[in-house]
Amino acid sequence: MARLRQAKEEAEREIAEHRAQVEREFQRKLAESSGDSGANVKRLEQETEVKIHHLKAGAEKIQYDVVQMLLKHVTTVKN
Repeated sequence: MARLRQAKEEAEREIAEHRAQVEREFQRKLAESSGDSGANVKRLEQETEVKIHHLKAGAEKIQYDVVQMLLKHVTTVKN
């Protein structure tokens, strides 16, 4: 019985050590990748700004035509 208890305690110790090692490795990888996330966030913000600018520019180009088309359809009376 004592040997079984000792084996169980050793196994629990090994499991705890393994868990701690895996957790340290995970935290290390997380810290490494989070350093890159700041650069990724900045890059995505820049890309988003460029896309918004392109959308606004495209909207400005067709704005007059869209307004004229809407006015035509709204003011045309059909019998």
